[in-house]
Amino acid sequence: MKRLSIRWRLTLWYSAVLAGVLAVFGISVYLLMQRGLQIRTSESLSIQMTVIEDQLSRSQGRWGLRDRLERQYARHPAFDIEVSDVDGTIWMRGDRIRDRGLPPPSKLPGAGREVFDNFTVAGLGRFRMVSRLSDRYSVPLVVQVATSLEENDKQLGELMAILLLLGPLAVGCTLGGGYLLARQALAPVERMAATADEITATQLDRRLHEPNPDDELGRLARTLNGMIARLERSFEEVRRFTADAAHELRTPIAVMLTQTQTALSRERAADEYRAAVQACQRAAQRMRKLMESLLQLARLDAGQETMKQLPFDLSKLAADCVEMVAPLADARRVKIQCALPPTPCLGDPEQFSQVLTNLLANAIEYNKPSGQVRLTAETQSGVVKLTVADTGEGIAPEDLPRIFERFYRADKSRSGTAGHTGLGLAISRAIVRAHGGDIQAASPPGAGAAFTVTLPLPPRPSS
Repeated sequence: MKRLSIRWRLTLWYSAVLAGVLAVFGISVYLLMQRGLQIRTSESLSIQMTVIEDQLSRSQGRWGLRDRLERQYARHPAFDIEVSDVDGTIWMRGDRIRDRGLPPPSKLPGAGREVFDNFTVAGLGRFRMVSRLSDRYSVPLVVQVATSLEENDKQLGELMAILLLLGPLAVGCTLGGGYLLARQALAPVERMAATADEITATQLDRRLHEPNPDDELGRLARTLNGMIARLERSFEEVRRFTADAAHELRTPIAVMLTQTQTALSRERAADEYRAAVQACQRAAQRMRKLMESLLQLARLDAGQETMKQLPFDLSKLAADCVEMVAPLADARRVKIQCALPPTPCLGDPEQFSQVLTNLLANAIEYNKPSGQVRLTAETQSGVVKLTVADTGEGIAPEDLPRIFERFYRADKSRSGTAGHTGLGLAISRAIVRAHGGDIQAASPPGAGAAFTVTLPLPPRPSS
């Protein structure tokens, strides 16, 4: 079963709420009107009862009372009266009810008190009656005054007709107006949907229209535009990554093809064959290193690279890494300064050793001759910050935001050398982020480059 659209659901909800409000309002008005008319009728009957009692106090004899009341109510045809004693003997009865009389009261009222009753007469409609036991005459008399409720019923009927006419009309107007308003309010959604249908993997530069940035639809459009922008960056990174990977693989493949074609073009000496095989071996080793780096990055991106959670001392790990790159530093006459205080950390020491070794190797390779590499660490606000700084030429400001991109090459002074894949910093950042930390680069003008790794400290053991 096809569900209704949001536009129709909003319209029906608004109409249902309005119908409920109108129903409560109409019932309340009807009941208030009914009660008001009943009170007005009761007050009118009470006034007539007072007038009759006044006539009782002035009458002399039963027939004198009858003559006086008949003369009085001949001018008030709207009221029917009946006077009887407590034994039921009728003293006086109006002309209109002379044949049928008035029904007895529901209960005999006390002296000076009134009892109101409603009754129905076939063919004549509904009536309201007030009964009182009067002591204004020489003997107690039961006085009853009744009046027709036809006028009240007529007014209530007219009110009911108006409510039944205006209620559905108001609900119908609400349905039409609500539909138009909902259509107008949801028109930006239609435009957003139409624009979203046009966005494909090759057209991620399109953005949704933001009609009002401060309302709900505007915030939704802004959120979706942010998501599309992130997707565009991701697709662009994937395309660039694919192109760069193909470019990096093309060089060793070209070397291997060239060497094999040259070796096979004619008979050669054993030394020449050996040189060709060695060149192919170096190219294959470069390809293997590149493939291993790509595979590691893929596992890190997919969260499949297992990160151990082992306690280790950052100062000891840094000392081991410095010892590992010492031959490279000696070859370039670079001095490494490392005097870290004992710093407990929690993570995968092998993976973090790869990060630190890569940073140290870069700091040595891109340093100036007889330069320095400094390792410093500080603990603050529940994190440890390890900084690897060199005294080289630094990183150009336009290259600094992109040095962690895969295969990104800066200017020639930091473009990488033979054997490098251009993935070291990307892998380092992925490893650090897998540990819940981050890595940042800074390069003040003329002060070399500094890479700062931030790692969360392990929780303190509870005492």
